[in-house]
Order: sequence, then structure tokens, then C-alpha cells
Amino acid sequence: MSGWRQGWLVARRELRERSRSPALWFGTVLMLGLVVVAIVVPAVLEDDHVTADVGFTGETPAGLREAVIGQGDAVDVTVRVHRYDGMAAGEDAVRADDVDVLVVGGRELVWRGDADEQLRAVVTGAIQVLAVQDRAAAAGIDPDVLAQLSAPVPVGNRELGTTAGRSPDDEAAAYAMSILLLIAVATYGQLVLTGVVQEKSSRVVEVLLARMPARNLLAGKVAGIGLLGLAQFAVTAVAALIATVAVESVDIPAISGDVLVWVVVWFVLGYAMYAVAYGAFGSLASRTEDASSIAAPVTTLLLVGYWASLFAMGDDPEGVGAQVASLVPVTAPFAMPGRIALGAAAWWEQLLAVALAGTAIAGLAVVAGRVYTRAILHTGARTRLRDVWRRAGTTEATETRSNPMDRSSTSATTLIALAAAAAVGGAVALTTSDVVIGVGAGAAVFAVVSRAGSARARHRSLHS
Repeated sequence: MSGWRQGWLVARRELRERSRSPALWFGTVLMLGLVVVAIVVPAVLEDDHVTADVGFTGETPAGLREAVIGQGDAVDVTVRVHRYDGMAAGEDAVRADDVDVLVVGGRELVWRGDADEQLRAVVTGAIQVLAVQDRAAAAGIDPDVLAQLSAPVPVGNRELGTTAGRSPDDEAAAYAMSILLLIAVATYGQLVLTGVVQEKSSRVVEVLLARMPARNLLAGKVAGIGLLGLAQFAVTAVAALIATVAVESVDIPAISGDVLVWVVVWFVLGYAMYAVAYGAFGSLASRTEDASSIAAPVTTLLLVGYWASLFAMGDDPEGVGAQVASLVPVTAPFAMPGRIALGAAAWWEQLLAVALAGTAIAGLAVVAGRVYTRAILHTGARTRLRDVWRRAGTTEATETRSNPMDRSSTSATTLIALAAAAAVGGAVALTTSDVVIGVGAGAAVFAVVSRAGSARARHRSLHS
């Protein structure tokens, strides 16, 4: 049976077993409920229509109360007017919150504490309209002509974001996607961690390893949980979209289809990178209680990568810091989707970031597979990564002496050469703003590193 077939069988097993878990269904229902409540409750509680109480005292100009009511209707504010015989009675009403503002003699506004700017604009606008009408009448201006001259002019509003061509809503959507990616990667990476530890502590892994290599088992587990997580987030996203359309209360910025595709791509890449690392560290623990502490370096790296990308994006999505953060594999899953959503990433940067992340995942899979293979059958006290690595190094040296053309050594050399070429090529392309020069530099580095690795392998074989 091929390695792909074995990995797919493990992935199917993960999907089948975890989909039957009450905890998964409870978590899904809870997530759906929280999302729907977060959208629906504000819509139910929100009341765009404002009601204001305005008191009048003293000699009030004729028509002022009607003008205030009309000005309020123009901005969707319902004004309720109250009349007070004296200043003292009006001020007592303000202090008791019976009215929001007291208009004294049509020229003074009395507030309780700070003034309400919207209501002040309504009342002041009504006073100004009456004053203009009185002066126009005194000057003999036709009221119809005055109405035409004073007709309101529609004024549009446009909000600029930090990136040209993008609004603040687009930026909010970009940051929201980064947070969702962080939550998804952390949540399902932790599932891989606990799954590995549980199988190791229950000795189930010994049965599975009798039928397939450890690396295929780890790959299948990562793939199965990743597919489950993608499905769970898709269901949650659909529920959020339905709730938003139903209540029509949340103005969600339009996100193009290509951006959504890139979000899925970076979820897969980010999850694969960190989940493989979680799986390797999970093989070092013998008890579920030790899982979180032993995988603390991965969790720390995940959080540092997220905050580093957040700070880089906040400074300038088109700056050098944001470019570097979107290319470095540790931070790229959180920085690159946001830059794509903001239109700040060039096409070659997007492809280069995917290539770098894929190379990092391939190299990490080799290292994690070795750690997983050496540590998964170790029982008793938790295994230290340093001890596992030493045992792996000793075994590889023995295998190399017995077989100079060892395939794993060749694969490792190729992966290192690819990583070095991608890193140098990307740096040169960023510095020179020329993709062709970057590709040429990367090819040169790949040739040099590959030749050096081959020479080292021949040297070791001659002295073995």
C-alpha cells in the first residue's frame, strides 16, 4: 500500500472518529450560537431612531418649536417639546433628566453636563433657519425664492484607509481574517497535539505503527484534523452570513472571491506548518497533562508570529516590514492574507510566499517525522527533544556508513538547497524589485548548496 493511501486511511479514521465525538458537536454548536448571537443581539437591541426631549422657557420666537421638530425629522430624531413657565422650573427639569436641553428665550441652550452634539446641531439649526427667514422677510425677499436658496445640498462622505484604494472597512476585514486564521491554526493544531498524546498514552499507536510508517501516520492525522477544521469553519461562516443577511444590521465589507481563496490557501499552509510541529512535540509527551507544557515553544512561536505580523501590517501594509512578514513562513499565514485583501501584495510576492511556506513545511515535515518516529514509542518519563535528536543523529550516521547513497540524506540536502534558494531569491527580488534577478540568484544558490551537499556525501562515503 502506497504512503498516500496509508495517509488517507488515517485521515478518514480521524474524520470518522472525531465526528462522533460529543465534544466536537458541542463545540460546533457553541461556536455557531456565539456567532449568531453576536450578530443578531446587537441588531435587536440597536435602535437607530433617537428620541430627544427639548424644553422651552422665556420668550420663544414663533415657529421655533415647529422648526426644531422639523430639523429633528431631517436627521431621524424625534423631538418632544415641553414648555416651562420659568427658568427655575426649566433648570429643575434639566437636572432631573426630564428634558435633554432647555432653550431659553430662543438664544441660549442649557445642558446637564456635556452637550449632546447631535441635538445641539438640531436646535441651533432651527434657530438659524428662523433667523434667516425673519431677516429675509424684513428685506422683502420672496419666501419661495428663499426656500430655493436655502435648500440643503447633499454632501457625500468617503473614508480613506492607510492603503490607497482601500477603505477602513477593508482594513478591518483584513485584521479580522488574521485573527480567524490564528484561532483556526491554534485550535486545530492543539487537536493534533492532544490526539498524538492520547494515542501514545493508550498504546493505540503501537497497533497503527505495525501497519504503516510513523511519518504516514502523522501526515494522515494532520490531514484528517485539518479537513475537519476546514469544514467546521465553513459551516460557521455560512451561519454568520445567513444571520447577517437576515437581520441586515452589520455592514460587512465585500471580500472578493480571490481573497477568500487565498484565505483558504493560507489556512492550509499555516495549519500544516504548525500542526506538524505540534504533532512532533506531542510525541515527546507520555501523558495528556504534559502536552501543553511540552508544546509551549510551538505555541509561543505561533503567538509571536501573529503579533509580529500584526505590528508589521499596522505600520504600513506596503512597507518593508510588512513585506518581510508576509514572506517569512512563520508570520506569512497571518500577514499575507491581509496584504492581499488590502491590495498591497504583488503577484510575485504571493507566489514566492507560497513557495517559501511550502519549502518550510516540507523541511519541517522531514524533521518532525524523524522526531515523531524516534519518540512515539518511548514510554515512561517525557522525552527531551535533545535526546531524541541525538538518537536520530546516531542512527543516521550508521545508516550512511552502510549505504553511502542514502535517500534521506539526499532529500535533506535538496530541501535545504530549496529553502536557501527561496530565501536568497526572495530577498534579492525585494531589494532589486526585479523578479528575474531574484530567480537567477535563487538558482545560483540552489546549485552551490546542492553541489556542496553532494561533495560532503562523497567525502563521508570515502572515509566510512
